[in-house]
Amino acid sequence: MKWNWGKSIVVAFVLFCGFISSIVVAAFQQDFDLVSDTYYQDELVYQERIQEHSNLAQSGVKVSITQEDNRVIFSFPQEFSGANGEIHFYHPSRSIFDRSFNISLDEARKQSIFGEELTKGRYKVKLSWTSNEVDYFQEEEIFIR
Repeated sequence: MKWNWGKSIVVAFVLFCGFISSIVVAAFQQDFDLVSDTYYQDELVYQERIQEHSNLAQSGVKVSITQEDNRVIFSFPQEFSGANGEIHFYHPSRSIFDRSFNISLDEARKQSIFGEELTKGRYKVKLSWTSNEVDYFQEEEIFIR
């Protein structure tokens, strides 16, 4: 059998079509979660988030987020004593791993969340709280080990 340019082009085209088909099949098998189930409602309150971010910047202090042993520790500065709000762990790849906790500070103005309550991986931590009748919002990325 003699090999010529025509046969080479046909083989290249068939291989290319097979590659594209495998990419399409793999893409349809992926599970995509939306950023939020309440995406449109969240957009309506976006200006409030901007103001809460601005309030935090004007205060000049931030909540410290550290990991020790098997827990995530949130340390609130003195300015935020009596904080009341929510800590939301947003897992970008799977919404089933998202977790929310109410803020309940101890005497040292700290809150611990144990690692068993969270799946290992990357999270966006969204803190939303009220202190002295002023709303604040802070967002940081952490990696749970």
